[in-house]
Amino acid sequence: PKDLHASLASLAAYDSEAAGKFLNVEAAKAKEELNAAGYKRVHEFEVYNGLDWSFDGTVEVDEYDAAHLWLREADSRAILAFRGSDTQKNLRNVRDSTTCSMYGHHLHAAVAEGEFAPLISKMSPGDFSSFDTLVVTGHSLGGGCASMLAVLMNDKADPLGFGLNRKKVDELYGFGATPVFHNSEPETPNEYGCHVRGAFPGAIYRTLRTINKIEVQDRAFNLATENFHHPKTGLVSLRSSHLPVAFQSSGVQGAPRWRHMVKKMPMDEKLFPLHNPVNYVEWLGTQKKRLVVMPTEKTGQQYGPGECGGLASSLHADD
Repeated sequence: PKDLHASLASLAAYDSEAAGKFLNVEAAKAKEELNAAGYKRVHEFEVYNGLDWSFDGTVEVDEYDAAHLWLREADSRAILAFRGSDTQKNLRNVRDSTTCSMYGHHLHAAVAEGEFAPLISKMSPGDFSSFDTLVVTGHSLGGGCASMLAVLMNDKADPLGFGLNRKKVDELYGFGATPVFHNSEPETPNEYGCHVRGAFPGAIYRTLRTINKIEVQDRAFNLATENFHHPKTGLVSLRSSHLPVAFQSSGVQGAPRWRHMVKKMPMDEKLFPLHNPVNYVEWLGTQKKRLVVMPTEKTGQQYGPGECGGLASSLHADD
């Protein structure tokens, strides 16, 4: 399953000292499962940020931001997995809702400047050019960085400067992902996804549970109830004892479709246990998803087949 492998790669990225023994053990298990599925880790992108306190604030550790590249040679399928928050520095950045204009977008400043940009400086177009399929993924902060890379790599303006012939992102999977695009831009689409409703194949995943007969969602989505949103893709809701439920993205330009559902649902009072990356692996599993058909959106410009990517040439008036 494509999304299960992505969730395993996201969990495997928590192999740092800062992540702690529990996640280190789970990360090792995830690596074994990826190896069994034919994947090998072929590259590690790392940025050292000096000493900082671990995620739980109990021990001082070396602070590394990281993204790991996995490759299955049999079908030339690559997964780039960004590490999520594992230090107090990461937590401070995620919780800082200051914005900035960068890469032609209005972004979550601390994630864009303090987490994403230093890691991207370690990457080059040649790192991805030989793959048939490029998947980007991550849990929590890692999902936010993956979302940012997907949008920018597939931005026709090429804000990363990777060149016209760069490999585009084919799939995006964000697990409890930090939303990093400010609502001043009504929608953040895949500019090379005109044939798929302007969306990224894949989804944003959230975990849910019921407390006192009220359904609540992973607290990591709190920014999505305020002024930030995820890129245009599907939404999958995960529960411990139910089939995953999928919601499709809108085919109408500027219509986020499922965003209001996330915005209206109460947050869990605590970040854990819902935000645990292990839940995103175990609750997803190999189960088939139940697709919920949402009401027809407002009329408006639709995404057409497009030419050479780019949305402007692909939009036509809805008759």
